[in-house]
Amino acid sequence: MPNSLDRDKNNIGNQLQVASIHSGIEEVYKQSSQGGAFPLRNSLGGRILAGFLAIAFMSLVVALVAILYTSQSGNSLSTQEELDQQVTDGVLRLELAVERQFNAARGVLLSLDSADTDKEFSEATQLYEAASVQLNKAFESLSLPRRSDSQTQELHDKFSTTISQIRTINLEDFKTTAIYTYERVAREQKNRLITAINKDLNLYREEIARKIRAAREQGTLITILSLALALMTTLGGTIVATLIIRSIMRPLRELATVADALHKDNYDVPVPQSNGNDEVVRLAGAMGRMAENLRISRNRLQSSLNETRRRNRELTAVNRVMASISASLDLDQVLNDAMEELISVSEMERCAVFLVSPDRQLLRLALHRAQSEQSLNIFNKGLKVGEYMTGQVAETGEIIYLNDNVLEDSRVPPDIQAQSSIRSYLGIPFTSSSGVVGVIAMTSDFPKNFTDNDIVLYKAIGSQIGIAVENAQLYSQAQLVAALEERNRLARDLHDSVTQTLFSITLTAESARAMLIKKPERVEAQLDRLQVMARGALAEMRTLIFQLRPVALEEQGLVTALQKHIESVKAKEYLNIEFDVFGERRLSNEHEQTLYRITQEALNNIMKHAQASRVLIKLTIDDRKAELLIHDNGIGFEPQEVVNGGSINQKSLGMTSMRERAELAGGTLQIESKPGEGSKIKVILPLLVAPRPVGLGIY
Repeated sequence: MPNSLDRDKNNIGNQLQVASIHSGIEEVYKQSSQGGAFPLRNSLGGRILAGFLAIAFMSLVVALVAILYTSQSGNSLSTQEELDQQVTDGVLRLELAVERQFNAARGVLLSLDSADTDKEFSEATQLYEAASVQLNKAFESLSLPRRSDSQTQELHDKFSTTISQIRTINLEDFKTTAIYTYERVAREQKNRLITAINKDLNLYREEIARKIRAAREQGTLITILSLALALMTTLGGTIVATLIIRSIMRPLRELATVADALHKDNYDVPVPQSNGNDEVVRLAGAMGRMAENLRISRNRLQSSLNETRRRNRELTAVNRVMASISASLDLDQVLNDAMEELISVSEMERCAVFLVSPDRQLLRLALHRAQSEQSLNIFNKGLKVGEYMTGQVAETGEIIYLNDNVLEDSRVPPDIQAQSSIRSYLGIPFTSSSGVVGVIAMTSDFPKNFTDNDIVLYKAIGSQIGIAVENAQLYSQAQLVAALEERNRLARDLHDSVTQTLFSITLTAESARAMLIKKPERVEAQLDRLQVMARGALAEMRTLIFQLRPVALEEQGLVTALQKHIESVKAKEYLNIEFDVFGERRLSNEHEQTLYRITQEALNNIMKHAQASRVLIKLTIDDRKAELLIHDNGIGFEPQEVVNGGSINQKSLGMTSMRERAELAGGTLQIESKPGEGSKIKVILPLLVAPRPVGLGIY
């Protein structure tokens, strides 16, 4: 049976164990606070771990307290029950000792062996004393009051004295006395002693039962308290867990709202900031940095998109200007298209287009829009190169622009300063390889914000317009040269053919008039000859007219026009001309006129210079190119001498004209010839390359 010292040791050990656990938790927390192995303060997991450690600690304390008090209650109850059993055994031994003493007296009366009766009496006395000592110790351990102990001892002493008297009576003399003492006195004393012992036993049992009930009630109370503590621990754990979850979920919900806003491209959403350094705080910081980076990236992307759109507008403007000015070689059309496109790109209201004079001293007004009367009076007189802002643009070849306050500039004419509402100015030079060929001056009644990128764009557009203007001017000059050349050729053809025939007709008519008087019989023959020559002159005139304006080419196409021209040449020159076509289909007007004119020029050269009797013309057309081959069996020539301006000047001019026509159409012309071996002309025109507009020498 464990004693009170063992119980105290157990209680102290339990308390030390709890204190050790508490110290361990505090040590872990101190290590975490100092940045040890478990960063509880700086970690979301640490906070959760700390919460569960707190709950575990509370549960452990409750469990230890419950174990402690339950153990004490159980020990107390067990001790009380064990002492109750000891008291019961002691009382039974007392009663047994009394019965043995009483039986020892009986044995004397029955004349039993005195030695056995003495031994029985002695053992019973010792048993009684031992049981009494045991009961006294039990009573003392239970701190029970011994209210009847002295009375019981007195009764036992009297009973022992009576038994001793019976043992000492001489049975032979006083047997009746002994029997009377045994039956009356000793039995009565025994019964009274047994009654006293049972009375003490009942008193002790009542006291022990009260203590057992108290111990059981204490156990019940401890159970109730344990349940209450368990409920409190559960409630505390729930509260702690709720607080932890709220401390975690609230910022996480806020961050989820921020993430949803970022997903919807709302990069200006504020990111909640919290104190501390756990994972949620670090996540919030990372999300804040991410939102800031996204805002920066969005701004950069927007700037890049704006720049891309601006560049696209610029490229579109350049392409539009190029497409517009490249659509024609007419100078007026080029200038008008350029003016319209630049007004649209720059968003200006007024515009004046000037061309530089051939001596590069003056600017002549070519086109204008919405100009005031004062401005037109100044422009129509002509601006000197270097005069005013527009003249300086022509002189320097650089763009001059003013975004605002134009009228305050000294380079503005005084008449315009006094009567104009102009706010901004933009002057763009038209530059080409030969320098500045023109200037466009644009003004607006509103301030502008031209940037360096705009100026680069306008300068590029001005260069393209300058090239187009120069090409149009060259084209106009080439038209004049071609027209002059065509008139000279027509004059030569008329002189070589129709004029000679008409002269012969005149002579024949005069001869017929003279014969009418002197030899009338020969007049009829002269008239017949005159009729033949007139018909020949008419055929030659039709051929020349067809060459000048081939109606069949426009209405029926290249092949039909060539066939008619070949038939006309064959009827006039009696040449054997073979014409083969492979892949007949209509081409563009420019391509057809180029091939027709080259064929026409080649046949003219053959009729005039080749002395050929047979000509082969082969035309091949597919999806990518058109190829023309003209081969004659004439006397031939040295191509190098003709190209370098040898003795055959007319042939050289015709060859040059054919080559230029082929190149203007984007193709090539090859000439192969040797003296005595005829000549071969090969023309290849790529159909995927757009030719220059029709006009050179074609009427």
